[in-house]
Amino acid sequence: MSPALASGPAAGRPAITRGMNRFAFAVAVLAGVAAAVVATSCGPSSCSSVCAGVCSNTEADPENCGGCGRRCSTGICHRGQCVQSCEAPTQQCGGTCSDLQKDQFHCGVCTNSCNGGSCEAGACKCPGGATSCPVLGSSANTCADLQTDPLHCGGCDNQCARGFLCRDGACTCPAPAATCLGECVDKNNDPRNCGACGNQCTATQICQDGACACRPGLSRCIPAGGGVPICADTHSDPSHCGACNSGCSTGTQICKEGQCVTAAESCQPGTTLCNSGCVNLHTSASSCGACGVPCLRDELCVKRSDQAFVCGRYEVAIGCNSCPCPTCITTGRACCPSAWAQGVIYCVRDGCPSD
Repeated sequence: MSPALASGPAAGRPAITRGMNRFAFAVAVLAGVAAAVVATSCGPSSCSSVCAGVCSNTEADPENCGGCGRRCSTGICHRGQCVQSCEAPTQQCGGTCSDLQKDQFHCGVCTNSCNGGSCEAGACKCPGGATSCPVLGSSANTCADLQTDPLHCGGCDNQCARGFLCRDGACTCPAPAATCLGECVDKNNDPRNCGACGNQCTATQICQDGACACRPGLSRCIPAGGGVPICADTHSDPSHCGACNSGCSTGTQICKEGQCVTAAESCQPGTTLCNSGCVNLHTSASSCGACGVPCLRDELCVKRSDQAFVCGRYEVAIGCNSCPCPTCITTGRACCPSAWAQGVIYCVRDGCPSD
């Protein structure tokens, strides 16, 4: 998988072209398998479809209303149809219309889900084994499994910190993950805590085996005059075209497939001319979806359900080594196996990387 990683805009970051295509293809295959597996975990009501690898209720999701990729310009999806506004007795909750008296996903208040229970007269009715917990700031209640619910772990409102799992009623950071500043992180693969707490990889790097390294498809280049090494795409970077520090003639040449060619020449199919280089906008971290649109350190360039390519934030799925991953499902993110770190699973917003 091709992480597009940065904690801020990565100005001047090299783009990913042909070298990344083979890598991205492998990601797409793995992502497709992951989506197929996730589909088996989707319930008929809350998660009726898998759209770009993410479980979606197409009856109420304005991004996938009535089907994957069907976005509502109004921002409201009700019963699989885009509507202008909600009619009584329903009211708008996020991007859908809900009857707060009987909607198990918006019971009593918009932000309350009964988590498997039913909603009657605006109150959650919990099944056997579940505990009724109050929803802070409201008169509503929710149903929680105190043995496994990270929001109510061992007791109502006892929320586990980021990355921690709730096991047997206790917040747990399972090995090989470790605690960093109160959060449970995978220091072998977390670009914000790579090898050590607070050690952040740069925009063009990934965290692999506890060390920051150039993302797949990029080469480690030392500037001609010396200084801090950079990660460059020698297939599209006009300053490092074909090899480190091998620059194309400014204004008269572009970098195409690792070669300096005349600026009048067209880019190969599947790539776009960006800053004198032929870039794949479907995989580039510095030009995701459009030239000059950089992703952040903990984001990937992903394919959304409406076929648009955008930057989606990712996190290591602590406690998961295959898809489906409960953490990804409960957070509404795609479950994406890593193509560069075997056995590592990421939960990614909006979808998985694609070719």
